[in-house]
Amino acid sequence: MLITVGAFDGFHKGHSELLRLCRENSIGDDWGVVTFYPHPSEFIGSIKRTLFTLQEKELIRRVLGIPKMYVLRFDDEMMRLPPRKFWSLLRRKFNVDGLVMGSDFHFGFGRSGNAESIREMALSDGVNRIVIADLLKKPEYSSSCIRENITSGNVRTASKILGYPFFMISRIIHGNERGRTIHFPTANLEIKSGKIIPSYGVYASAVLVNNSWYCGALSIGNNPTFHDVHETRAEVYIMDFDGDIYGNEVMIMILERLRGIITFDGKEALMKQIAHDTDECRKIYGSMNGDTKKFLQSAEEIYCSQKNLLTEILNLTYTEMT
Repeated sequence: MLITVGAFDGFHKGHSELLRLCRENSIGDDWGVVTFYPHPSEFIGSIKRTLFTLQEKELIRRVLGIPKMYVLRFDDEMMRLPPRKFWSLLRRKFNVDGLVMGSDFHFGFGRSGNAESIREMALSDGVNRIVIADLLKKPEYSSSCIRENITSGNVRTASKILGYPFFMISRIIHGNERGRTIHFPTANLEIKSGKIIPSYGVYASAVLVNNSWYCGALSIGNNPTFHDVHETRAEVYIMDFDGDIYGNEVMIMILERLRGIITFDGKEALMKQIAHDTDECRKIYGSMNGDTKKFLQSAEEIYCSQKNLLTEILNLTYTEMT
C-alpha cells in the first residue's frame, strides 16, 4: 500500500498536493494516510486543543475521498522510536510498497529522521515507489495558522485555508432553557475536551439535525446579560425547527462571525439584537458558495448513512504492533 504520514489535524489546503500525489501514484484505491492519536503536539503539551476530534477527522476523510486512514496511538514509546524502528513498524504493519511525503518531512525520536533518510531506508528494503514533493511552504497553509484564526474568531479565514467550513459535532445537553422565555429557544451544545472552539461571539452557522440542514445562530460565551453563567457555553438557535432533540448529536458548520458578546440592559434589548442577528445569519446561510454547499451535501450523506464513523478506524497501540 502507498501511504503518506503526518499529524493531519484535519486535511487542509496545505495537504492537498500530498493527497493528489497519492492518488496519481497509487494502484486504484490502494493508498491512505497514517496519522496519530492523540496529536503529537497535544501529547507533548505544545498545543492544548486540536482542530478536529477523531470522529470529525474521519468524516472529513470520507468527504475528501481518502480511501483509508490508519491511526497510531501516540505515547511515550511511540515518541521515542528511532527512525529505523519507526520505518520498520510502518513497513511491517501496513505492508508499505510506496511513500509520498513533503521535502520537509521529519519523523522518529527528536524528529531525527527526514525525507531523504526514510527514502534510503525504503529503497534498501525494496520499496521503490517514493515521491518526495518539494512543497511550496506557505505559513498560512498550516494547522497552527488555522487554530490561531479560529481562536481569534476569524472562522471565514480559517475555512478558506481548510477548503471547507470549520465545524464541530456535538451532543445536545440541558441548559437553563432561558431562550424559550425570549422566544428564541436554543440548543445547548456539549463542548468536547481537547476540541478547539472559536472565541466568544455570535456566528452564522449551518446545523445538521434530524438529517436536514437548517440556518443557525451560534453563541459562544457566558451569557453576561444574566450574570449567572461563569463557564464557557455554546448554544445554537436553529431557525425554522421545532422538536425535542435533547441527547441527539448535531453537526454545526460555522460560517462567519457576526459580533462579539455584548451585555444588554435587559430582555427587550437582547431580543432586538437576536432578531437582527437571525436576519444576518439567514443572509449568510443563503449566500453559501458552491464549494461550501457541496461539502455540506457530502457531509450530510456520509454522516446520516454511516453514523458510527469510528468503526472503520484502525486505532492501534504500539504494543499491538510489536
